[in-house]
Amino acid sequence: MTSTDPGAASRDRNLDRLVSRPLDVLVVGGGINGAVSALALAAAGLRVGLVERHDFGCGTSQESSNMVWGGFKYLEGYEVRLVAKLCRSRNQLARAYPTRLVESRFLAALGAGTPHPPWFAALGANAYWALGQFATRRPRHRPASTIRRLEPAVDTAQVEGGVEYSDYLLADNDARFVSEFALAAIDHGAAVANRVEMAGAERSAAGWRVGLRDVVSGAPLEAEASVLVNTAGPEVPALEEATGTRNTNRLVYSKGVHLVVPQITDSGRILAFFDDQQRLFYVLPMAHRSVIGTTDTRVTDPQVEVTDEDRSFLLDQANTRLELDRPITAGDVIAERCGVRSLVVPPGGTSDGREWTELSRRHAVEVDRRRKVISVLGGKLSDCLNVGSEVIESARQCGLRPMAAARRWYGEPDLVDRHRFEDAARATGIERSQWAPLWRRHGSRALRIVDGIAEDPGAGQPLSDRVDYCQAEVAVMGEYEQIGDLDDFLRRRTFLAQVERREDLLADPGVAKAAEILFGKADGPADLSPR
Repeated sequence: MTSTDPGAASRDRNLDRLVSRPLDVLVVGGGINGAVSALALAAAGLRVGLVERHDFGCGTSQESSNMVWGGFKYLEGYEVRLVAKLCRSRNQLARAYPTRLVESRFLAALGAGTPHPPWFAALGANAYWALGQFATRRPRHRPASTIRRLEPAVDTAQVEGGVEYSDYLLADNDARFVSEFALAAIDHGAAVANRVEMAGAERSAAGWRVGLRDVVSGAPLEAEASVLVNTAGPEVPALEEATGTRNTNRLVYSKGVHLVVPQITDSGRILAFFDDQQRLFYVLPMAHRSVIGTTDTRVTDPQVEVTDEDRSFLLDQANTRLELDRPITAGDVIAERCGVRSLVVPPGGTSDGREWTELSRRHAVEVDRRRKVISVLGGKLSDCLNVGSEVIESARQCGLRPMAAARRWYGEPDLVDRHRFEDAARATGIERSQWAPLWRRHGSRALRIVDGIAEDPGAGQPLSDRVDYCQAEVAVMGEYEQIGDLDDFLRRRTFLAQVERREDLLADPGVAKAAEILFGKADGPADLSPR
């Protein structure tokens, strides 16, 4: 289901709908947990609102490795049930989003200093494949000579062998994937708005009265809801305090850093290594660049930034394990990704010492039936469908009556819509090479892009060599996607700010044209300051 009315997605219209009627559920927080919860609840026939105080997917959800995987590394801790559950969710996502998730091969190089010999890793990879119900290509043991042939950038001097196996990688970026869940919730009738923060909450016999503030205008707003869903990510404890609830699970934070550098390998593979602390880190593809990461540093404050120590650590680890024409230096870093993982510590658990490093990315959904608050703690993008299903059940425990969805509540539009788009694109004379990215990024909204190109064929040309989006596409994004500033467009709706240097983008005529289309002026309402 996709709305053809751009007004349905407009921020002003959604603000009006948030406050003009009592809601069954108000979801607070627009990361992956909030976006998928809003979609699941709206598809179940409930009156749903979602507010996000910044932009959709602007926190932890925009700082991931862009991987959708079943947690191979959790087999080290014998978390077989968790891995099987994550693999099922991964497979569901891959089937539902066949153009947005790409099966990718991982090549792990093993040898001196790694915790497992190649033969043992190969056994684990086959067990992982079986837990994933054989949905991907079969794993393969790779001798060092084959690794050297397949990936010449890998220094195989200390490599005894390796294992190649499959998981999935987002074709675009994580934050865009999240925002598409939020937009899909609007298509199902939810009232969804970014840049709206919760200013207070009061519980009465009739339900919740929630004070809100429009961050853009500063105007105070008020919404009524029977149930609140706390999906504030690392800020879950703050909303827990504001609503007077007490969760039995608690959170600790791990800082993860990725560095975007010039392309190291053009094979499309994800290279996996163990660092000096015997933790996995990767070299991942992102368009025509490579991403090195991640770190795993315990922090107490979820507001984090990349330090010189982080950069030096990742560059040292990569340079030690790669055989390049010259070492990668800090001057080669094009962009950085830095966020915290919210790790769930169960009741009675500890987060001290080595046990903290072994905490998995599992999620927990807690329900306060008396105060009618649902809290989602932890989790990861790969497991989002399970979060949506559990939140529906939690809403039922709070006295709401969600309906069974008449059809699958998530996924890309069906083949009928895709064929309609392809027929229209063919009739309009759009080059076939443009079809796949337009459909992948926009689904049924791509038909409106075709309409724009039909009216003005020049609107189908890329805005510049760097900005491979056309005028008609950016115009439709402006209508539907609640893009508030240039950072929303370059960092989250696209990954341009991750694969191009900031100074190059600010000087690029295509970026200026995009800003003019979106905001009516060439500079836009904001620069590329990181959030």
